[in-house]
Amino acid sequence: MKKKTGSLLKRGMSAVLALVLAGGMTACGGSTSSVSGSAAAQESEASSIETGDDIMNIAFTDTVGTLNPLNMNWNFINLYATSMEFLPLVQFNSDYDVDYLIAESITSQDDRTFTVKIRDNATWSDGEPITADDVVWTMMKFTCPDVANPNFDFTPFVGINDDGTSPEGAESVEGIQAVDDRTVQLKTKDPMSLQTLYNNVLTWFCILPKHVLQDTPDDKLLTSSWFEKPDVVSGPYFVTDYDFSHYISYMANEKYFLGAPKIQKVNFRIMDSSEILTGLQTGEIDMVHPLSSLPNEDRKTVEKLDGYTSSYTDPITNEMTFFNTSKVTDPKVRQAIVYAIDRDTIVKQLLNGKGEVTDGFICSNSPYYDENKTKLSYDPDKAKQLLQEAGWDGSQTLQYYVSSNDSTAVKAAQLVQQYLGAVGVRIQINTVDFETLTGEVAGSDDEDFFSVQYTITPNDYWADEVSLINDKNGDGSWSGGYYNEDIDSLLAKTQTTTDADELKDIYDRIDEKVIEECPVFSLYFLSNLGVVSRRIKGADPTFYGAFDNIQDWEITA
Repeated sequence: MKKKTGSLLKRGMSAVLALVLAGGMTACGGSTSSVSGSAAAQESEASSIETGDDIMNIAFTDTVGTLNPLNMNWNFINLYATSMEFLPLVQFNSDYDVDYLIAESITSQDDRTFTVKIRDNATWSDGEPITADDVVWTMMKFTCPDVANPNFDFTPFVGINDDGTSPEGAESVEGIQAVDDRTVQLKTKDPMSLQTLYNNVLTWFCILPKHVLQDTPDDKLLTSSWFEKPDVVSGPYFVTDYDFSHYISYMANEKYFLGAPKIQKVNFRIMDSSEILTGLQTGEIDMVHPLSSLPNEDRKTVEKLDGYTSSYTDPITNEMTFFNTSKVTDPKVRQAIVYAIDRDTIVKQLLNGKGEVTDGFICSNSPYYDENKTKLSYDPDKAKQLLQEAGWDGSQTLQYYVSSNDSTAVKAAQLVQQYLGAVGVRIQINTVDFETLTGEVAGSDDEDFFSVQYTITPNDYWADEVSLINDKNGDGSWSGGYYNEDIDSLLAKTQTTTDADELKDIYDRIDEKVIEECPVFSLYFLSNLGVVSRRIKGADPTFYGAFDNIQDWEITA
């Protein structure tokens, strides 16, 4: 895993907000892997899951890594699976606003001091109140030296050490304090916008019951068997059984403080994407969360299935492509590679038009999107000109990595290989599984550039740009140590204003810098397909916030 850095919430190498599409393609330089394994393993897995008309089955195509919040990374499947039991303070909804869960309100006094109020009715399943002490205790355990979650960096908070840990044995620090039973005060060393606090801390921070776990030694928290089947939860469901590669089974928490769930049993089914259409056709699957994705060749069939409603998400998921700027050092070469790729055709052919092409981080659904900004549109003649100016002789072979679990990305890589070959750039495609790509390959000396799916809420890009491309501290990034002082200064300004026009101007200027120097580009933004059975009332397969009201869902037939 990526080590901590001084920037907020370093998105570690195994911590991408990824939408992994399990695939069956093989490209040169590597081989694919199957999420569900052999047919025998799948049959055994299926027999382990309780089924019935009164049980809801939700399909995903990414494996779950943990149900212990202290082990959390930035993969959404881990957040959704874990927060079924342990709620965060807030969660983003489909409108990219916050749904208050444990928190009742969160306010900022001066962009450094934040007050978190906990709901009066927030309780654990054993009837004990959820208190400010639970919030502070959980934060201190996230940061204690024996846990030191590598995917979350709390150094912005006053009193947290430069390595992201809290002092040995500390029960609180100046920047993380319980004011009273229902109030937590957070203080940051530098200005931080409330939106950034939501997006990068509070929506990912699942609260644990201090009164149950406080006697567990710090060095036992990560491996405690209690997390396998916790008997005290804050969320709508308890885990009853699991196999992280295949399924998680849940049973309703009848004492859920937001209301007892109407559906008593839910299964998260971890499936190969090629299996989902059959699962829908047989009625085995009730919902496909858009965190997953079906193969494009199956989508039109799915859209027409009787008994199901399908919808596409906004194009907020970026097939983000990072250059290792320590190896591909010339911005002209990096720009030439982008000019050489017909990205619009990739969207049309591989995504059936369900996506878009922009440059940088900003998608068209963001309030900061500027449709008039510079775009590195397909221009192979321009690509050849830039390569000539850079002295490119075509003798080297660039190593390009994509996830073997993402069938669309593998197909896109093959097109990229053809487009680049046409302008004199040779590449070798390497397909590795998602965890290897994000945990070992990204930012390493093995790759010259790589692509990975990455989703950012469209109204806050600060932490992602700080941690992924602008490596101020020189401790590594996915862009090979790229750093631009102007970008750094502009990013700082995003934390001290809430004016939409000013933020749009700032992010546009950042994007122009990124386009000019090209440490990263978007191969495409895609819209993912969510599907839900009409027998399920109240469920909406949105990317964000899909489970915030799961207690109100009903099985009607």
